[in-house]
Formats: sequence, C-alpha cells, structure tokens
Amino acid sequence: MRGRKPTQESRAAEFRRRLITWEQTPESLRPSLRALARGLGTSHQLLKHYLDGLEKWRYKERYRKAIEESDQILARALVEDRPMTQCEEQRRHACTIAAMRAEVGSLFLDELARLKEDAGRGPLHPAQVKMAKILAKQGFPGAQELLQQCLRVGLKVRKAFAEIVWETPRQEGETYIDWVRRIWDQCAKYDTRCPRVITPELLEKCLRGSAKNQRNNLPPISGDSAKSFKVA
Repeated sequence: MRGRKPTQESRAAEFRRRLITWEQTPESLRPSLRALARGLGTSHQLLKHYLDGLEKWRYKERYRKAIEESDQILARALVEDRPMTQCEEQRRHACTIAAMRAEVGSLFLDELARLKEDAGRGPLHPAQVKMAKILAKQGFPGAQELLQQCLRVGLKVRKAFAEIVWETPRQEGETYIDWVRRIWDQCAKYDTRCPRVITPELLEKCLRGSAKNQRNNLPPISGDSAKSFKVA
C-alpha cells in the first residue's frame, strides 16, 4: 500500500528523540549524522530533513502543549460547574503567553529561512541585516552564522529614489498605480527611502534628472489617473 505510513507506524517521534539526544551530546563525542542514520536504519537525507525542522517542531509542540493545558483548565471548571479559581486563571494566562511566544518564535524561524535564502543570492540590505542581528541575539539556530556571513560580504548597495525610478520604467499598458507599486517594491528591496506622496510630476522630475539628455520614457498619464498616489 502506497502513501504515508499511519501515525502509529511512523518513526518521526523516534528520530526526533534521537536527534535531540544527539544535539545535546558534545560534538567531540557524538557520531556523525551519517553514522546516526545508519544506526537507525534510515537515510542521511531523511534524518537531515528532521534535523533541519527540529527547532520548528519544538515551537509547534510548545504551542500545542500550552493550548492543550489551557483548554484542560477551562474544561475542568466547566465539568465541575464552577468558576475558575484565581490560580487557574493565572495559569491559563501563563499558557496564553507561552502559546504566543511559541507562535512568534515559529514566525521568526520562517523569517530566518527567508533571510538565508536571500543571502544565498547575494548581500542583504541593511533592514535584513538588522533582523539577522535580532534573531542572533535571541539565539535562533543559524542566525549567528548568517550574521557573520553578512559581515563578510557586506551590505547590498543602496540606491537613491531617482535611480530606482529610472531603473523601473513604466511598462506598456501598465496603470499608474501598478507602476508606483513596483517602484515601491524596488525601494523596499534596496532599503531606499521612498517619498510618502508620489506624484506624476515627481516621477517626471526623477526621470529627467536620471536620463539627462536621453529620451524620457514616461508614457502619457491621463487626467483621471494623474492624481497623487499616497503610499500607506
């Protein structure tokens, strides 16, 4: 029978337990991941998959346990047909805080994964490096290594707003608002300070200044669309 094995047949729990023990063992005393995989009768690739997702799983487990405990406290009071005691209310509040922290931690791990992916394509911009510093300070696995990589390769070159406008010409048939949104996306990409209000006149000025004697490629803007576009 093909497909995923039933939960009771899955070895995921076993792999995670062994990986947790493996991580807690001093590096000089623990076997290689390949040796551990052979001992467990599985592939290095599969075990690496579980290792890479181990921290994410920990946060999900913390969230699940916190919510489960909170629900049990409430259910006990409901079954006994009584209001919760002050101690129970305090414990439920603590569970809510724990669940929120676990959820935020999981989101930070996702952000760290995106930063690593972007860093693989080239230097990060200052805002991304700032986030990497925050994650490293919080002790997220791999964040410190990412930060060291950023310090080695340097920051992504920042661009002036006029340069962004010149390198993001309006496409044929593109609405004015869609064009402005593409300019805004490029400003975010290069950590460029973007004017709060972008007008057709401002864009024309940027294009004239950047193009100098080159032909201005700004398509005509209709009266209906030639309104100030305020970036939220």
